[in-house]
Amino acid sequence: MNRLRAVVPLAATAVLALSACGGGEEEGDPAPAVGTTFASDDSAASSSATATGSAAASGDVADVEFEDQSGAGDSAVVARVVLPVAGFVVVTADDGDDASDDLLVGAVALPAGESTDVRVPLSPVLTEDTDLEATLYGDTDDSGTFDPEIDQQVPESGDEGDDDGDVSEDADYDVR
Repeated sequence: MNRLRAVVPLAATAVLALSACGGGEEEGDPAPAVGTTFASDDSAASSSATATGSAAASGDVADVEFEDQSGAGDSAVVARVVLPVAGFVVVTADDGDDASDDLLVGAVALPAGESTDVRVPLSPVLTEDTDLEATLYGDTDDSGTFDPEIDQQVPESGDEGDDDGDVSEDADYDVR
């Protein structure tokens, strides 16, 4: 009985100490805004991203899950994103030939860690069935704004990603 009384306070102290540590961010460093979108310069649409961790543990492998879907053509949902650093999930209309010809149709800023059900506003709005590609980028310049000229694609590690060496996934989008 005395042993139990000693163990319970120790366990409670450990839980409190770990919860006080937070997401591993240093004091004074603001967390990147979840839900900031950059579909176009004049777009003010919101995201329904749910971040399940504010910072990725060291050794997290970048991953993206993007499933076939249908909708009105104004947004796409990326099922799961894992970023080892703060960055973006970027959606392009994939022409299947040369990636440099792909049209940027949406981007959402995300913190490091795992996010699920990330809604990416699309601009221009899709008017016909389209092949889309979701690609992960790091926020190279820490600006919080996606810039395809500055921000770098997150490289694949191991067998993640596609044949181009970046972390991306294709999905068919059917306009209803």
